[in-house]
Amino acid sequence: AASVASPPAGQLAALIAAAEALAATDTLPGPDRLWAEEEGEALARLLGELLDSLAVLPDQPPTVLPGLLDAALAGSVVRTRRALRGGAAAEHPRVFIWGLIEARLQSADLVVLGGLAEGVWPPATDPGPWLSRPMRARIGLASPEEIIGQAAHDFVAAACAGRSVVLSCPRRRDGAPAVPARWLARLDACLHGQGLALTQHPAAAWARALDLPEGPPRPVAPPRPCPPVALRPRRLSVTEIGTWLVDPYAIHARHILRLRPLKPLDQATEAADYGELVHAAISRFLAEHGTDLPADAPERLRAAMRQALNRLGPRKALLAWWGPRLARIADWVAATEAKRRLEAVPVLIRAEASGRWHLDRPGGAFTLVGRADRIELREDATLAIIDYKTGSVPGRADIAQGRAPQLPLEAAMAEQGAFGADLARPTARLEYWRLTGGFHPGECISLFGNEAAHVAAAASEAALRLGGLIDAYDDPARCYLSRPDPRAVPRFSDYAGLA
Repeated sequence: AASVASPPAGQLAALIAAAEALAATDTLPGPDRLWAEEEGEALARLLGELLDSLAVLPDQPPTVLPGLLDAALAGSVVRTRRALRGGAAAEHPRVFIWGLIEARLQSADLVVLGGLAEGVWPPATDPGPWLSRPMRARIGLASPEEIIGQAAHDFVAAACAGRSVVLSCPRRRDGAPAVPARWLARLDACLHGQGLALTQHPAAAWARALDLPEGPPRPVAPPRPCPPVALRPRRLSVTEIGTWLVDPYAIHARHILRLRPLKPLDQATEAADYGELVHAAISRFLAEHGTDLPADAPERLRAAMRQALNRLGPRKALLAWWGPRLARIADWVAATEAKRRLEAVPVLIRAEASGRWHLDRPGGAFTLVGRADRIELREDATLAIIDYKTGSVPGRADIAQGRAPQLPLEAAMAEQGAFGADLARPTARLEYWRLTGGFHPGECISLFGNEAAHVAAAASEAALRLGGLIDAYDDPARCYLSRPDPRAVPRFSDYAGLA
């Protein structure tokens, strides 16, 4: 478990053993492959020194090991001379990578001076945290700028060591624009005064050409997959109907091609986990208390939030970040529950209500499934459907134009008995509860003014649009286009790159 502490040296030894086991093949043992060549030798040396150092540390949870490895490996560079092609162990006989000291007495036909950027060559000067420049001069220590003179000497020696010399400076370094070395600026100034300039080497153009296809641009039409009707989905969730409307290609990729996006190996705790634990905590509270609101509702809701958070087991920084926000959400929900019960006490509250609606269409039966965060049966025999959102809420324009049909469709499902016979009633209220836990911890957003007639009309219109959408895609000529309406683009799409 992530909370069990053990010796860091033992953790690293176990990681090394696992890496060796993964590197093994049918013909070669893992160590022979993992520690081969110059890179493997350097890594083995570094990890061996790290194992000795970790022996003095106290027991640590396993979550500490990645940070230790990152710190130990930071800045480690291994420069090899192996050929890029033609045998992994072969060294190119005519290509050499030299350091500054190694290159001082060497000569070659072509010399490439790389990394000619300020801070790299010449290196940045650092007097250190203990002595200022006057202090260093007073006690007879050399000035930090002396290394620039040494670098200038190395630059001249290397620039004169070959018949042809390429001076290379990156445009960007560590994501920021790179400043060319002062020697390049001085060369440009001197040559400009003589009406001359350094010629451009074609290597940069070669690199750009490698990334370009042959011939002129050939525009590719957007995908228009038209699979056989028999392969098209006959069962979708309420949330997928919105995706079907704005990005049909995503439905094609997920349900017909059956492609599932893979999470990264280092997938971090994210906003989706935050939303899930908020839903789980409120659902647990409602399952325990139902329509009865205890006097200590804020404390109970806070406890439910803490339990959900501890069950997720995030890192300590995330606990410190999410904990206060969840507490504010708990207080807001408790206050909102008390206010709602002053207006009218619900007869029944069902949290995380799963529903299934079977529709008979000309092209065949279609099933709409969904899970409502909360359905209330009111005293007037109507329903209130509430959806919790920890992120953004659909815009009113999208809801009015049918591009965000989740809540109206849930109202239509409820009236048809999809959530059970006891909830087969018309819906009078549709609400989003936006739960952020920020400065304004929560907000209740009512749709259609909570007018029963307007809500009923919206549910009926959503059901009609769903039937028309199903019938449209039962036409063999209807294609699953990617984002057919540029005005309606989904905020997130797992298949945009594929499309």
